[in-house]
Amino acid sequence: MKLPVSLSFFIVLVASVNAFTLRQQKMVSIFALECMAETGIGAESLTKLRDGDLTANDRTAKCFMKCFFEKENFMDAEGVLQLEAIAVALEKDYERVKIDEMLEKCGVQKEDACETAFNAYECYHDHYQNL
Repeated sequence: MKLPVSLSFFIVLVASVNAFTLRQQKMVSIFALECMAETGIGAESLTKLRDGDLTANDRTAKCFMKCFFEKENFMDAEGVLQLEAIAVALEKDYERVKIDEMLEKCGVQKEDACETAFNAYECYHDHYQNL
């Protein structure tokens, strides 16, 4: 199966965390495909997310992030961020104290799960350079 170009770029963006194993990178691809199908996110929005343009912040983009976070076990079925799971995914690349600071800042529950996931992604993106 050939992946849409925008999906391929998104996968590269998410899988660029060095801590991800080859198996995890394959799962990222599967999760992204499943979430595209579940949410109907368009190629333009996905490309914007990949490029760090977080103006792709409509409901579909936010729910794509929720779907992805759930599949990565970064969020539970009730929409609660799983901060320890996120930390474990990042700790091979970053100091734990920096991860904890970022999670304290970015691990904020919002009015619903889609908003929470997108806010966490946006906050992580904004503070990524500081880790």
